[in-house]
Amino acid sequence: MWNKLAYRNYFLTAIVINIGILLLLILFKSFLPPQAPLFYGRPMGEAQLTSTFGLLIAPGVSLMMTLLNLFLSLWAKDSFIKRLLAISAIVVSVLTAITITKIVSLVGFF
Repeated sequence: MWNKLAYRNYFLTAIVINIGILLLLILFKSFLPPQAPLFYGRPMGEAQLTSTFGLLIAPGVSLMMTLLNLFLSLWAKDSFIKRLLAISAIVVSVLTAITITKIVSLVGFF
């Protein structure tokens, strides 16, 4: 399956980014406050806060989207669709990594 996957390096990179962010959040949990802002679309205050493990939501969803794109890419026949799915997986993973890195750098105790 993996050998016949088009653009497998893109998917592999996206998966590594997501798992790396998940592992870094778990490792740096002791440097983070009990609550951190994640839901910026909500009104200011406690509605924006989540627990430290709540920060795992973003890379978890990104990883699920990457895996969904990977399986859709196996099913798709058109090479443009396959490329679009692979590139969107990379973009979502990178934007998630930037968001989580920014949150950790703002609220972390380093």
